[in-house]
Amino acid sequence: MNVDRNIKRDIFYPSAALLYLAAAIRGQNYSPIILDFNNKFVHEEALKKNHIEYCKKIILKTIEKEKPDLIGLNVLFSGTFPDVLEFAKAIREKYPKLKIAMGGIHPTSYYKEILTNCSEIDYVAIGEGEMTLINLIKCLKNKNFEGLKNIKGFAYRDNSGKIICNTEREFIEDLDSMPLPAWDLIDFKNFEMKLDTYYNPKNLQINNKAAMFSSRACPLACNFCDMFLVMGKKHRKRSVKNIVDELEILVKEHGVNYFSFMDDQLTLNRGHVMGLCDEILKRKLNIQFDAPNGVWINSLRDDLVGKLAEAGLVMCNLAIEHGNDYIRNKVIGKMLDRKKIFEAAGYLKKHKVLSGGFFIMGFPEDTNETLKDTYEMMQELELDKMEVATVVPFPGTALFKQVLKDNLLVNKWKLDELWKTPISYQQGDFIVKPYNMSLEDLASWRKKFDGIRYKFWKTNPNENLYADFHAKNLFHKTNKLSV
Repeated sequence: MNVDRNIKRDIFYPSAALLYLAAAIRGQNYSPIILDFNNKFVHEEALKKNHIEYCKKIILKTIEKEKPDLIGLNVLFSGTFPDVLEFAKAIREKYPKLKIAMGGIHPTSYYKEILTNCSEIDYVAIGEGEMTLINLIKCLKNKNFEGLKNIKGFAYRDNSGKIICNTEREFIEDLDSMPLPAWDLIDFKNFEMKLDTYYNPKNLQINNKAAMFSSRACPLACNFCDMFLVMGKKHRKRSVKNIVDELEILVKEHGVNYFSFMDDQLTLNRGHVMGLCDEILKRKLNIQFDAPNGVWINSLRDDLVGKLAEAGLVMCNLAIEHGNDYIRNKVIGKMLDRKKIFEAAGYLKKHKVLSGGFFIMGFPEDTNETLKDTYEMMQELELDKMEVATVVPFPGTALFKQVLKDNLLVNKWKLDELWKTPISYQQGDFIVKPYNMSLEDLASWRKKFDGIRYKFWKTNPNENLYADFHAKNLFHKTNKLSV
């Protein structure tokens, strides 16, 4: 973890994945314990360059005190895998008989390699984890080891060492059937941050924020996205009442008033989002929220953005991806008209919502001309902040297959070692060599894009403070550690 000592972090979200898993198994009368290491104390230890040992001590001390029957390790992003594996090794060394399960995007992609090479890991959940974890616990409690092979979305080693995989998936269709996330199991003081640079039109006292999900999965088929590996492609919504019940609990019982809706497709169903806003207003929840992952631009209309702003929306990222129509729609598969992008940007500005834009550079089909189109679109849109990420070919995606087929990986990655030295989503270097561009050309465009990242910032009155913070943080690599 490379850490700038001057950086004030604003990404200490309690892990929604852990909270959902804990709630699910508690609903089956088990007693979960959460250790979430994406907090301010671990970050302080990282400044001293010893956060791994610090986390290990907490883990081992907690195991000694609580004597759990099963350890679950969450690998949200591939870049955290080496650290999480260190935790597994420390646990196995001191508690050799304690079973360890692992889940998340990275284990979902590399369950065979992890079980083959990591004796510390006994079980891997493939994809959405609640039902898999519940069924695993039931088998272990009843000593029904033969039943492990029937658990859907699951991989393990049998007594002979053979890897058994059941890749048949089981998604939760009725999200309301799950208990609300176990917010009572975490201490919000661990996640407090200095957020005085946030856009805060209501002038609320913001000390921390909570990640919310109103839905799961995305039905679109962008060629670079791997989220479908975990959540599938069928968009599943929670009821409006269920979502706002959770918001109300966090407001009244935990004092949280700022939320991030982390859905892959928050606005896919306009009627659902309108109903959500109406319920927030009906219950008079004095909150603010953002949509950091980007929203479905095709769904945005003036009335919807207006209603979202009235309910508390203060920041929204537009997942535009590219300024060139051919790259955006034919290569990526976004199916997004240029006119609609500018309309959506206009709605955000009209309703004084801090506007952001996500773009990606370095696709195999990119040229100097296509990247010029992105640059010019950014100049014309004049969004408050615009981020141009380097394209990353994640395993399991159409882009990954294309890059391998055409031998476009820059550093000749050892494919059989990606399970242990993964391509991280926060790579600073270029990973893909476009067909008709040099790496020098890409570097030149990178500099140009970074130069206008905050050029048109107008909405946030604290723009200079915020821009300074994020300019320092531009290539800052962080690890989100959750156990």
